[in-house]
Amino acid sequence: MREYRNTPSQFAEPTRDEIRARSRRNIAIAVGLLLFMGLVAASIVMRSPA
Repeated sequence: MREYRNTPSQFAEPTRDEIRARSRRNIAIAVGLLLFMGLVAASIVMRSPA
């Protein structure tokens, strides 16, 4: 099937500050997910009968 639009030829280059901001955001998301996974694991261990 033929593409109905022209293929993109010009792309925006991110600045160094934008790349740093993305890296910080990705690290913050990863830390948040790890903390959430730890909370879920801890709650599973606490609820299991001993």
